[in-house]
Amino acid sequence: MTGEIIALDVWDKLLILAGVALFMVLVVLTLMCVLSPYCCLYQYCPFRNTNRLDGKPLINYGSTDIMLESKHDRRSYLGSIKEEESSEWSDASAKSALDLRRSMSPSYVPNGSIGSLHSASQIHDGTLHFSLKYDKFDNDLLIKILEVTDLNVEDRTAILSPYIRVRLYRSHRQLFTGAVENVDTEFKTRIQKFKDNLTFNETFKTSIAATSVKHISIKFQLCDLDKYSRKIVIGECIMKLKKIHFEDFEEKVFQEKLRAPIEEESGEISIGLNYLPTAEKLYVNVVKMKIYKTPNRPQNVLDTYIKVVLMHDGKPLKKTKTGTKTEEANPEFDETFPFDVPTQELEKVYLAISAISLNTENSEQKVLGRIYIGLPFGGPAQEHWTEMIRSPRNPVLHVHKLTEQ
Repeated sequence: MTGEIIALDVWDKLLILAGVALFMVLVVLTLMCVLSPYCCLYQYCPFRNTNRLDGKPLINYGSTDIMLESKHDRRSYLGSIKEEESSEWSDASAKSALDLRRSMSPSYVPNGSIGSLHSASQIHDGTLHFSLKYDKFDNDLLIKILEVTDLNVEDRTAILSPYIRVRLYRSHRQLFTGAVENVDTEFKTRIQKFKDNLTFNETFKTSIAATSVKHISIKFQLCDLDKYSRKIVIGECIMKLKKIHFEDFEEKVFQEKLRAPIEEESGEISIGLNYLPTAEKLYVNVVKMKIYKTPNRPQNVLDTYIKVVLMHDGKPLKKTKTGTKTEEANPEFDETFPFDVPTQELEKVYLAISAISLNTENSEQKVLGRIYIGLPFGGPAQEHWTEMIRSPRNPVLHVHKLTEQ
C-alpha cells in the first residue's frame, strides 16, 4: 500500500501556523507566571517560586541596590556604604549595634528640632573632674579628663554612648565687632557605657605660645550619638585660661558643674530641593553659604566645600561634594546633585549636609557646621522636606542655620 499525501490548501496552512504560534505564546506566559513576579497572574499561580519576595523587585537606590520595603515588614532591606573616615571632623558611620540598642530603648524619641541638637534627656546634675598643666619650656598645654560624677539626667535610657568633647577657642580682637572666639583645636575621649560615674583618665596635648594662653578658653561637653549619627550635647562647662595662674610643672585639678548646653550657630546655608516622582529623582541644589565663625583664623575667609550625604537610619547611602571655594567669606556654589530615591522611601531617607573647611598647608579638614533635612526631624528641616513632597517638580529653596556639632 502506498502512502497518500494529504494536500493542504492555504487556509489549512495558516490555521496550523496560528495554532503553533498560540502554543508558543501559552508556553511563554506560563514561564512568566512561574518565574517572574511582574506577571499580573503571578500571585494566583500555584507553581510560582515561593523563595522570591513577592512584589519586591530589585532597584538601584542611590549607590546601593535595595528592595522596596513592604508596609507590613518592619525589617529594612537598605544596604549602606561605609564612610571613608570616621572622626569628629567627618560624618561618622553609625554602628549597627548602636542602632539596635537605640531601637530597643522604650523611651528613646528620635524626632526633634533640627535647630537644637541637644539631648531629649535634660541634665539635672553632674560634675566634670579634669586637670590642666602648662609646660612653659615646650609651650604645651596638657588637658586630662578624669571623670564625671553624680550624673543625673531626666531619661537614663536615652543616653547609651557618652563621651567628652574638648574644644579650645582662641579669642581674637576685631576693630568693629570686638572679641571673636573661633574654634582652634578639638579632642574627644573614647565612648563609655552610661552610668552615674564615668571614668575616662585620658590626656590630650596641644601647643600654645605663652603669650596666647590668656586668649584661650576651653569648653568641655558631655556628648552622645543619636540614631541618626548626630552628635548630641548633654551638658557643658567652660574654663577660661586667663583666670588660671600656672606654676612650673604644676598640675591643677578642677571640678566644674555641667550645665545645659547653649547652641552655637556657625553660619547659614541655602539649599534647594526638587523631587521628580516619575523619574524618582531627588535633586539637591547647594546655592551659597555664609560663615559666622571660622577655625584658626581671625577673619572669616576659608577654603570651603559642602559635603552632601543621603542617609537612612544613620547609615550613608550615597555621598558627594561640591568644588572647593578658595578664600571666600560667603562662597557661592550653585551646584546640583541627583539622587535616586523611590517615592516609597521619601519618608525614611534624609540629608546630612556639612560645611567643611580645608587647610591647604597640611590638608587638614574641619567641619564648620552641619544641617539635617528630612521628615525624621522637626522644625525647618521637616518643613523643607514636606514642602518638597507637596510641590513635586518645583524647586523649593530654604535657608538653614549651620550648627556646631
